[in-house]
Amino acid sequence: MLPNITGSAGEVLIVMDTTRWKEKPGLLLKEMLEQEFPALPQPEPLFDIINIAPGAFDEIFKRHRSIIIVDIGSENTIPEIRYHENIWSKPQLVIRIMAANSESLVNLLTTSEEQILLNLQSYDRKRLINIFKSSIDPGITSIVNKFHINLAIPRGYRTDVNTDEFAMFSIESPGTSQSVFIYRSPFTGDDDLSSERIINRRNEMLKKYTRGSQIGSYIITSPAFPPVIYDLKKNGKQIVEIRGWWELNRGFMGGPFLSHTIVDGKHNQTVTVDAYVYNPQDKKRNLMRHMEAIVYSTELIE
Repeated sequence: MLPNITGSAGEVLIVMDTTRWKEKPGLLLKEMLEQEFPALPQPEPLFDIINIAPGAFDEIFKRHRSIIIVDIGSENTIPEIRYHENIWSKPQLVIRIMAANSESLVNLLTTSEEQILLNLQSYDRKRLINIFKSSIDPGITSIVNKFHINLAIPRGYRTDVNTDEFAMFSIESPGTSQSVFIYRSPFTGDDDLSSERIINRRNEMLKKYTRGSQIGSYIITSPAFPPVIYDLKKNGKQIVEIRGWWELNRGFMGGPFLSHTIVDGKHNQTVTVDAYVYNPQDKKRNLMRHMEAIVYSTELIE
């Protein structure tokens, strides 16, 4: 019976002595965690960080959602990183980094940066996916399933478009908009997973199904920011991830988007799940993390 986690979304608590925090090991950790979140119009860090000394690590701090504990001592003859779940609260990730001295710590951090970031980001995403799965709208799920996928879209989203090839769901608040698109095409070959074809298809579908406030306006992929392409694998399936900016043709709206495209061999089609954020007056990172969770929850119905 563990208590719920504390701390803000995207926040990491680092337990590390003050001296090393101000020297190279701490600077390296800070640089690693505060690098820019990808493809946002205004720079925001991957994580917000809090540093405390080991002596201040009391019961209150032990409930934090994501904790990095840096343990330096001569007994740590082999540098090592251990990952633990749900030690003092739930759902919690605790990363324990052990090294004999500062030099060994720096080498360990340098070689393990990708692994540390992957674990922090995927665990944050896992938390949100589990929350969203516990609050799925059955009506939206029935629409999603006709594309032969499962998707964790939580309650609160409305259905804006529902056709055999394209669906759109959105949630609005004053000054903020978040939307999810699902669209599919017959699979014709491996070229369907080229970034050029995916972006061209995206522009084609959004021109056909989205509308701005002015006559003839619709969403396009912004040419102001070259999209960033990632090749991923999930459950043995190849996924093409694209992060970029969207904008409104004949309009003044825009923001970041993320899409996953996957081949559904059973139904001879490619399926794309695409999500964007509009929040011109404020930060966008945490909203994009919500959209990431939805997109990353995509699973083919085998």
